[in-house]
Amino acid sequence: MLDMTTLMAVLTLTTLISAIGLLVASVLNRQVLAIRYWALGLIVIVVGLALQSVRAYLPLWLSAAVITQGYLVWLWGTRCYRLGRSAKGFLPAMATSMLAQGTLFFILQDSLRFSVMLHSGIVVLVSLLMIFELWRMHMPQRALVWVWSGIWCMHCLLYLRRFLLYLFDTTYIAASTFEEAEPVEALNYLEGIVFLYAFSLLCVILATRSLQEELKLQATRDPLTNLLNRRAFTDLALRQMAVSRRQGEGLALLLMDLDNFKAINDLHGHSVGDEVLGAFARQVARQVRAQDLLCRFGGEEFVLLVPGADESSAVALAERIREQWQARRFDVADVVLHNSVSIGYVCVSEFSEQDLYRMIDQADLALYESKQDGRNCVRGHVPASQTLAAAVG
Repeated sequence: MLDMTTLMAVLTLTTLISAIGLLVASVLNRQVLAIRYWALGLIVIVVGLALQSVRAYLPLWLSAAVITQGYLVWLWGTRCYRLGRSAKGFLPAMATSMLAQGTLFFILQDSLRFSVMLHSGIVVLVSLLMIFELWRMHMPQRALVWVWSGIWCMHCLLYLRRFLLYLFDTTYIAASTFEEAEPVEALNYLEGIVFLYAFSLLCVILATRSLQEELKLQATRDPLTNLLNRRAFTDLALRQMAVSRRQGEGLALLLMDLDNFKAINDLHGHSVGDEVLGAFARQVARQVRAQDLLCRFGGEEFVLLVPGADESSAVALAERIREQWQARRFDVADVVLHNSVSIGYVCVSEFSEQDLYRMIDQADLALYESKQDGRNCVRGHVPASQTLAAAVG
């Protein structure tokens, strides 16, 4: 087996290479904030390992405190990854944790046994929290979650073993240097080399996954309202229509247009207009179900596909949207601004998957009728066969 000095040098070099790799990845992928913390954590651990390599001249507790701090930076980065944004209070949290654990390590500086047990306990705790953070994300790529969990479980178990040996084994209880505890320390260093490479690779994979999700979001969402864009709506609506047809359920399609929207842009500016569009999108989104498809169709037009709806439920939904929006008020400078919406709808019980565009055209005709009747009202499309039957009757 390699001697302790060689293992420390190899682990330090491994950590340094991994840190450089993650730093390059963080520069190339600035959108993924977590990878910066992961790279920073590696850099902190490199510093700790460097301090550990000169333990003949510096107290060992100092390197232990720095290394465990690197783990806490990793944990912070994983939390940011789960949240999808920066978590506030990084510097105060790191300063507090460094002060707390530094104090504990300083108190235990004359005892290698208790210093190692404290270090191992922190690593075990952080490992469990890292696994917990990733499982809270409910990622669809379960294999990635299992691999991440497996790597951290192996790391956790090895440090738990180390903790228990120093707690109960007389050989390690009596050890005063790493060299006297070489069997367990050498194994931990070897595992550390493998762990760091695996951890760094998984960090890159997670960053790549985030970028893929962001690109997918950009390709399917309207940037202003975060609703489905027209292309994504069409794809999902065709699939939903196929499902509804197989299940024998009807569909309703609502086409909504904000009244006199051009006047808002002309009088108050496009920024106010954007605020109005965003507010309408959020208000409607709160009223629809998970299976309903809501889309910004273009400009101030929105379309909503409601599976399983009949005419009465479609009218009730449309009227609720209209009434709530009419009651909404916006404070713009010294002016109280309000707006209304006109809605055209169509309900179908028998259709083919290719009838989406026909439904949109029919809802558009109903919307035109709503505009002609003075705006701020709901109108439905009446099939020509029904109109003819009513006239004959």
